Amino acid sequence: MKVKELGHLAFKCKDLSASEAFYRDVLGFERKFSLKYGDRADSCYSAPKEREWIVYMQVTDRLFIELFDAENAKEYSLPDRDKFNYQHLALIVDDIFAAEKELREKGAPVDTPPELGIDNTWQMWSHDPDGNKIEFMQYTDKSYQIVGR
Repeated sequence: MKVKELGHLAFKCKDLSASEAFYRDVLGFERKFSLKYGDRADSCYSAPKEREWIVYMQVTDRLFIELFDAENAKEYSLPDRDKFNYQHLALIVDDIFAAEKELREKGAPVDTPPELGIDNTWQMWSHDPDGNKIEFMQYTDKSYQIVGR
């Protein structure tokens, strides 16, 4: 099998509207479309048919963040160093210091300020309304992701 590209990352959200606002207003992703519970003929959910089930936020031409409504969710499953699970979403930016400033101006959390990582790449950390960790990265001319090790 040859994978062509990553299609989307999916998150179940405690508050779908708050998560959509974060990815739209803070990160600048555009809402592409949504699906409603009533769109599924075999829906096993008790939510009203007109309620939004999934919102697709467009990151690039063919990359999306899929935000799921919290129907039937009972608890958080946050990234944890001691558990096997999702760890974080990494986003590449042109200017990590401008990204930090913009996050702060928009009232978004900055968990760690920019710092040069051991891979020679600038990194900074934040998180979305559900606690999902987001790494912001700025490559350098010495970044291992570019030149290898």
